[in-house]
Amino acid sequence: MRAIVIGVLWGFALPAAAMAQPTGPRIHAGEGIGSIISEIRGGPIWHDPTAKESSAALNGELLFVSPVPARLTAGLDSVYRWMLEPRVHLGFTANLEGKTSKGYAGLTWTTMLARDVFRPGDGIRFDVLFGGSVNDGKHDARLPDRKDLGGNLLFHVGAELGYQVNRQVSVSFFVDHDSNGGTARRNQGLNSLGLRLGYAL
Repeated sequence: MRAIVIGVLWGFALPAAAMAQPTGPRIHAGEGIGSIISEIRGGPIWHDPTAKESSAALNGELLFVSPVPARLTAGLDSVYRWMLEPRVHLGFTANLEGKTSKGYAGLTWTTMLARDVFRPGDGIRFDVLFGGSVNDGKHDARLPDRKDLGGNLLFHVGAELGYQVNRQVSVSFFVDHDSNGGTARRNQGLNSLGLRLGYAL
């Protein structure tokens, strides 16, 4: 599963750059609360599919506006601009069956693969994210239904492929991976996948 996650990240990164379009959810500051928060996403998650901790979970995430001012990237080609406009994210995945839950934070890069697919104003969106996570795992390899993650602080990576219904609403397929990257003696990483709804402010 770890190889699949990495493959998804790299498999979409190049086409995303090649086909980027200047549309989709708002990246930079708007008015009111939109001057801080860009988007809200969340939905049901299949935690650790087909593995020791396979269970149901619920995910929620806030995406904040990009810390990079729009004036610094306004003149760049959209093929490259998305790489320089990451948004800060803050999220959680709460396990509904008593397995490992986590909170996470990091950066999300968003680009549009296509626009006006089925009707004017819609599109296909791709996101890649990187950061860190903190979990409440038990880290005991002897337990039959819990993984030894090697620690409570892990690297967190993920990707998301979504349909942008309009500039505000989206539905997407989400996959992420948490591990210590081989920095601890044990590294039984966690994967998850699910569906998320998004609403841009």
